[in-house]
Amino acid sequence: MRHNNTPATAPQINNLIALVQTAPTEEARASAIGQMWEQFGDNVVGIAAKQSYTMDSDFGYHGYSVADRRAAVMGETFEVFLKSALEFDATLGVPFMAHTANKVKWQLQTDKRENSKRDDREEPLEYIENCAAPNDMENNVYLKDAIDAIKRSLKGNPTLLRYFDTLMDICYDGLNPTDAEAARRMGCTRATTNNYRKQLLQHLSEYGLVEDCRMALAA
Repeated sequence: MRHNNTPATAPQINNLIALVQTAPTEEARASAIGQMWEQFGDNVVGIAAKQSYTMDSDFGYHGYSVADRRAAVMGETFEVFLKSALEFDATLGVPFMAHTANKVKWQLQTDKRENSKRDDREEPLEYIENCAAPNDMENNVYLKDAIDAIKRSLKGNPTLLRYFDTLMDICYDGLNPTDAEAARRMGCTRATTNNYRKQLLQHLSEYGLVEDCRMALAA
């Protein structure tokens, strides 16, 4: 993404911030924040991408290029940037860029803490929590039938099917199918795989497959 190389003056930035905070229409606010993003976007995203190197254990960024990291953090970074502009108070004497950089760092640190807490309390999906041994999976016809039924139900949802297949691959490797391990293998954030897990559980409930899988595991 290319941004305007002509720096805005401090008064111009303050005028844009004032417009973001008091715009009479959403169109006017969007225009103002867009102009600010042109000025600061590259630097702010760069700060977030650099911060992501401290979060590899939580977000599955291993192997990401700099461009990949920038793309991965851009969405949340823009949301923080907008919130920073809405809350900015020039009378406090802190430059807008310094204020925003701190906001971005704090948000990513908060994400890291929340993901660490989630990992502490994270439970594997019930229908595969006992299937880490490949031989058990091969020999348990009830479990195989349950897995086949789940995969058939997911044919219309390739994203959840890929997530489910990833969980099964983790099990075949003899590992615990956690959100963190699934995120690492799928090349996405753990927050994303946590969302997939919730969607999958809801899907199983809607298709009446949760109890079938529990029965298969109990067999």
